Amino acid sequence: MKKLSMVLVVVLVLSFFAGCTSEEPAAPATGGETPEAVEPVDLALWEQMDPVAQDVFDQVAADFMAEYPNITVTRTHYETEELRTNFQTASLAGQGPDLVYGPSDNVGLFNVSGLIQPVTNILEDSFLATVDENARKDGFTAGEYWTVPDINGNQIAMLYNKAMIEKAPETWEELVMMAKEVQDIDANDPDNSTYGFVFNEKEPYWFIGFYNGYGGSAMDADNNPTLDNDAMVKALQFVKDVRAKENLGIEGMDYDIPDSLFKQGKAAIILNGAWSWTSYQDAGIDLGIAPGPVMPGGDNMTFYSATKGYMISAEMDPAKTEAIRTFFTYFMNAENNAKFALANSQAPAVIAAWDLPEIKNDDLQKASIATIQHTTPMPIVAEMRAVWDAMRPELEAVLYQDKAPADAAKDMQQRAVEGVATIRGE
Repeated sequence: MKKLSMVLVVVLVLSFFAGCTSEEPAAPATGGETPEAVEPVDLALWEQMDPVAQDVFDQVAADFMAEYPNITVTRTHYETEELRTNFQTASLAGQGPDLVYGPSDNVGLFNVSGLIQPVTNILEDSFLATVDENARKDGFTAGEYWTVPDINGNQIAMLYNKAMIEKAPETWEELVMMAKEVQDIDANDPDNSTYGFVFNEKEPYWFIGFYNGYGGSAMDADNNPTLDNDAMVKALQFVKDVRAKENLGIEGMDYDIPDSLFKQGKAAIILNGAWSWTSYQDAGIDLGIAPGPVMPGGDNMTFYSATKGYMISAEMDPAKTEAIRTFFTYFMNAENNAKFALANSQAPAVIAAWDLPEIKNDDLQKASIATIQHTTPMPIVAEMRAVWDAMRPELEAVLYQDKAPADAAKDMQQRAVEGVATIRGE
C-alpha cells in the first residue's frame, strides 16, 4: 500500500502542476531544419549507457555545444537500477533531470507514475517518422509515444567462438553434441578447463527466451501475468537440465562468469546480448553470431528485443523546449545515430542511418539486424516489472533448491499477480 500511495501522490501532484504550467503550451516542432534555441539553456541528462557509448555521447555533445554555445548538456551516469530509483526519487522532490536515457522497460513505470511526458508534446510527427516504426512502437503505450529511441535490439543471441565451433548449431541437439566435443572440465583445475556452453542462468531476461521458445507469453492482452502453464514448466525443466542432464555450464552462472570464460577463449558457445559483441571482438575472439537454436519440442529460443532511448521529464521547464528540439535534431541525425549504433553493437533506430556505409558494411550491424528477426518485442507496461520480480526467485529455486518446475510455475504466477495488484493499486 505504501507503493500505491506513493504512485498516487506522484500522479496527483504532477497532474496538479501540469495544469498550472499549461497556460501556453509550446507548439510541437522539429522535423526539418535544425531549430535554434535563443537563450542560454542547461540541459540535464541522466543516462544508463555502456562505457563506449558514454565516450561517443561526450564526443557528439562536445561538437553540439561548439555549434550551439548557448546550450550546455550535462550528462550524469547511473547503473540500471540506480537510474530507475534515483529518477523516481528526484522527480518526486522536483529535482529530476530534463532528459533520462535508458531501456524502454522503464517507460511503463515512469508513465504510470506521471514522471515523463509524451514526446509529441515537444516533437513533431514528422520528426518521429524518421525513426523506424518498430522502434517507435517499443515506446508506445496508453495511446502515446513516450521515448525517442536511438538504438534498436538489445537482443540476446547465440554467440560462438569460430576457433572452437566451425558453424552455428541449428538445434539444441546439435548444440549439445558440439559443446560436448570441445568441453574439457577438470573439477580440480577450473582455470584450465574448457566449457562447451555457458549463459546467465539466473537472469529472467535470458530465461524468457526459453519460455517464449516453448510458446509462452509473459502477459495476456490485458497485461495480466500468464506464467502458470505447460510452457513455463517445460522452460524451467529445460534450464535445469542444461547442467543436471547435459552437464553443460557451471553451477551459479551469473553474467560475469560466462562473459569472462568466453572472452578468455575458454567457452565455445554463450548466450549474450548485442551490447557485449564488440567486447568479444576486442578480446580477440573470432566471433560467430546466430539466433538461438530450436529447442526440443519447441521453436527457436525467442528472446526479447527492445530499444534504448530518451524520455522527457514531466517536470521539464517549458522554457527549454527549443533547446530540447535542437538537441534531438542534432543527436538523432543519421550520422550521429550511426555512431551510437556502432558503439552499442545494435541497429540504429533512424531509418536514414541504415543506408550509411558504416552500417551496411559492418558485420555486427548485419548480425544485429538478422537476429532481431528471431525476437519478440518486450512488453513495456508497468506490470512487466512484477513479472520480472516474480520470475527470478522461482527460477533460482528450481536451479538451486530442487523445487519442482510445476510448483515454481504456480508460485511464480501468484507472486506476479500480487505484484501487478500492487502496481495497479488494487
